[in-house]
Amino acid sequence: MEDTALKIGKRLPAFTRPIVMENMVEFETVVWNRGRNLHSNAEAARQDGLTRPLASGQNQLAFLHELLERTFGDAWVYGGKISVRYIYPVYPGDSLTIHGVVTSLDNDEGGKPKVGLEVWCENQNGQKTAVGKVTAAQPVSARSWLESSGGAS
Repeated sequence: MEDTALKIGKRLPAFTRPIVMENMVEFETVVWNRGRNLHSNAEAARQDGLTRPLASGQNQLAFLHELLERTFGDAWVYGGKISVRYIYPVYPGDSLTIHGVVTSLDNDEGGKPKVGLEVWCENQNGQKTAVGKVTAAQPVSARSWLESSGGAS
């Protein structure tokens, strides 16, 4: 049986996501449609001095959000905080592994349990591409609003 209790030094279950050009284009269109840009178009990337399109930081943030929602459920969605720095470029064809480790267990001002974490994305070569710090409440039994409401239809 897997130990699910949070303690300092505990690593969250990591997962890997491929960076696919078609998904980058869709992400740019759905999240914030800025038209052709260095995140969604090879020619626009070349005009900006890049050799190829660059995945947006929002892409990596979405993966980090997935990691945190899987672990903390609504405790993340309704009150978690994150601060992220993008430190190395991500391109189509890369593969990112998303990581998190518990760094503190405290109480907030109201006495409710609070968890501190370091999170990061790492490419297929082991290079960190994004790093961040997170605070969230302790996990709750309802994993997300979708799960607790029976899912999206």
